[in-house]
Amino acid sequence: MEASIENMELKTQNNNTEAKQSFSVEEVFDRIDDKFIRFYGEYGRKIVNNRRSEWNQEGIVNLKML
Repeated sequence: MEASIENMELKTQNNNTEAKQSFSVEEVFDRIDDKFIRFYGEYGRKIVNNRRSEWNQEGIVNLKML
């Protein structure tokens, strides 16, 4: 009885992980960069914007400035 209850719990947990929302590359970079800026402040914002402008010039991705 206990084994079947544990199996049911595992199945419901696995189903919840599949339902997670997927993010675009820009959204992932925005989240990471926002955390970086919150930690380093205005200095971090300058670093992030410099990196983003380099990436935009190289054509890797097109990111907006934060």
